[in-house]
This record gives sequence, C-alpha cells and structure tokens, in this order.
Amino acid sequence: MNYESNHVTDSDIYQRNSDTDMIMRESTRPSGQRTVDTVDFGGGRPPRPWPVVEDIKAYLAHMDDACPTITSDPLEAEEIKARYIIGEEVGSGAIGQVIRAHDQHLGRDIAIKILHGGPGVSRDRLARFIAEAQITAQLEHPCVVPVHEIGRMPGGMPYFTMKLVKGESLEDVINNLRVGDKDYERRYYGKHVVRIFYRLAQGVAYAHDKGVIHRDLKPANIMIGRYGEVQIMDWGLAKLMREGDSGTAGAVQTVRDAPDLGTLDGDLAGTPAYMSPEQAHADTAKIGPQSDVFSLGLILAELLTLVRVFRNECLEETLEQVRKSGGVDIYSLKADVKAPPELAAIVRKCTDPDPDKRYRDAGELTTDLRHYLEDRELAIAPDLSHRKLVKWSRRNPMLAGAVYAASIMSLLFFLYRIFKILVF
Repeated sequence: MNYESNHVTDSDIYQRNSDTDMIMRESTRPSGQRTVDTVDFGGGRPPRPWPVVEDIKAYLAHMDDACPTITSDPLEAEEIKARYIIGEEVGSGAIGQVIRAHDQHLGRDIAIKILHGGPGVSRDRLARFIAEAQITAQLEHPCVVPVHEIGRMPGGMPYFTMKLVKGESLEDVINNLRVGDKDYERRYYGKHVVRIFYRLAQGVAYAHDKGVIHRDLKPANIMIGRYGEVQIMDWGLAKLMREGDSGTAGAVQTVRDAPDLGTLDGDLAGTPAYMSPEQAHADTAKIGPQSDVFSLGLILAELLTLVRVFRNECLEETLEQVRKSGGVDIYSLKADVKAPPELAAIVRKCTDPDPDKRYRDAGELTTDLRHYLEDRELAIAPDLSHRKLVKWSRRNPMLAGAVYAASIMSLLFFLYRIFKILVF
C-alpha cells in the first residue's frame, strides 16, 4: 500500500479522522476540502533581532536566482528545458498546496510546496511559509524530511522542494492495529514499536537542541517509511525558543525573527487531542520543550493501548479534558494492556500536568527509553527483585547461562546426595 499522498500536508489541511480528530476552525480552501483538526490563532510578540535578513522583501529578492521553468506537459518540458514536470496534487490547504513533481536535472520524484494567495498574499503568510521551509531545512536529522531548495515560481510566488516520502503515517499503523490486521500485528509488536517511538523521540530531541518546538506532534504527522525510517512532518506550527531558552550554538533562525516582522507564535496552536494543558490554556509563556514531551507521552500511550487518550466529538469538551488532565495511566485506558510498568511510568512522567515535573525535553525522555530498550533499571520505575534478575540475564546472556547451568548442576548434585543417604 502506498501512502505517498499523506506526507506533505500542511497542518491546516489534515483531514478529519472519523472517530478521533477534533475540528478547530474553518479555513479558506479550494472547493470540496474539509475543515481541519489543527488550529493556529495568531498573536504578536516582540521580535528578536536577526542581522541576516532585515525585511521579507529583501529575503524574496535573494530567491530570484531560483526561478525554474515548470510545466505539467512532458513534451513541452523538452522544448522549453523545464526543470520540473509537475504531477498530481497530494495536499492542499489554506496556506499552501503540495504537488508531486519530477526533477529533470536529478532524475528523481520530489514534492513541491507552493504558497496559495497570488500576488496579494499577506506578509504574515509569506513569512510563515518561508519559515516552515527554513526550519525544516535547518533541522538536518534523519527524522526530518530533507528540503532541497527554496525559490520563486515564474509568477513570483515562493515554493520549496523536499523529499517525496513513501510509506504510511503512524496514524495509519495504529488504525490497522486497532482493527486486528494480522500483517500489521506481525510487523509492529513489543519492543519494535518502542524502537520506532525511540527514533521519533530522538528526532524531537534534536529539534529541541536546536531551539525548535514542533507544537503539533501527532500520529498523522509521523511517517514510517518503507524501510523503517521515521520522519517527523509538518513544521508549519513550529515555535522558536527565545534567546536564553536554548544555549545551543547553531540554533534555528527564520525570517519570522526579522526586526520589522515580529514572531507569530499563535495563542492557541496545535491539535486538541494531542495538546499539552498549557497549549489548551493558550499559555504561550509556558509552552516549551515540555509541551512536545506531553504530546509524545500521548502518542506512546496510544501506541501501547491503541486507545486515544483524549477523544470527544465536541471541541470545547476536548480542550476541557486536556486542561484538567493528570498523568495518563495506560492501565486505566485499557485494563488488559500488556505493557511493562517501566513504559507506564514513562507515559505518566511525560503527561504530568505540571510542565516542571515532566522530562525537561525529549533528550531526557530518550535516555529512559534507551535504558528500557537495553534492559536497564529506570530511576522513575524502581524494579522488583525478579525484574532486576530478568533484565540482568538479558544484558548478560552468556554469564547468566553459566550461572543457571551451575545452579542446576548444584541442585542435581544435592538431590543425588540426598538420594544416596535415603537409599543406603
């Protein structure tokens, strides 16, 4: 099954899942498109100086050298020496549309994202579109889809090209597991699922280290490639940490930090069913890496139980659920879940209502996940003695085998001596 069309949709265009996603707002979109489950209500904030680009127009001027010839006709492409032959649309929304294309120069299929709006598009929308491309491009990690170039169409509208991801979303995987698909149950089981989640957390940890908060992590935004790759999609709602929040050199910067523009973080942004309480309260001062950690905890809980934590047909009730939520207990979500206590403890810590009591960022989360995968003890989940023994045996199979063999030999020798005493 090919899910190529799912990988490049904007946060404003994800279609509503029939029994899970909440609709947040109506968007202006092409006829026939449905409403969306992701919200971003804008709110201005004081800008942070960025010396590279002083104005959005100046930035656009830098892109004049990337103005390729594009056509949808393969015969015309040869005549006019077009670089891109565009194909079908694979996603469309209020801000941009994504089109499958073939790069004539490199001989490969790619995805092109083009901004909607024509010549009269607002500067805010231009900045948001360009910032998404810049954030995605600067996050050079195996879990982030590569951006190839940014430029302007012959008509003047900006676009950027990226890898065409082939695979399926994590949401598709979970839905197939819910209905008991045997093929998916063979492919996604036990620690294999945790390893997929671990790679996801590594990608988010890298973004946090670079000063970026995703703000819209959910199964629909996670792609599982045909060869097991995990890629985090749709950075359109990403928020940059302010100076002082991230001391890492090489932090991501975008045109939305230009002195004349200000930042457009948004007061209420994200998908309700995967929001943190501070996002649901629109408390922008508290939104940080811990907010992404909360969303990751919800995703892990859903992977383990196949039950979505927050599910309600009413928008306000969903937001109220999130605002009043406590640490998620996977055993309460699904009584017969067979997940180990270590993972239950990780979910509870991720989803603590107090951001200060969660993992500080996804990097701390990956440490506990790695310890679990390596059968080591977690500080947040003290093991019982028998579980410690089992984990030690898994880490040291040869030594454990020798100890067990010696124990059996000792027991047999003891029984032999008892037998001799009783018989003779």
